[in-house]
Amino acid sequence: MGMKTYPLGLPKELLDEVKQTAKETGLSMADARRQDLKRGLPQVRRAMSREEDLSEAAADTWQKIGTAPTVIYEKL
Repeated sequence: MGMKTYPLGLPKELLDEVKQTAKETGLSMADARRQDLKRGLPQVRRAMSREEDLSEAAADTWQKIGTAPTVIYEKL
């Protein structure tokens, strides 16, 4: 597996959190960030996905008001 390096600027609070996580787990800071990305990206994708937000909102709405109406098309 090839590796690429990307410079990553972090706010001080986040950098402190990465340092603390690395210290507590015995991982290097780079490995802590790699694990963070690996484990966190699916959650970020779900949380930030516009499509999922809309589908969840629609499902929640129909759950509150009842089943979705059935549309019947008639030939004119």
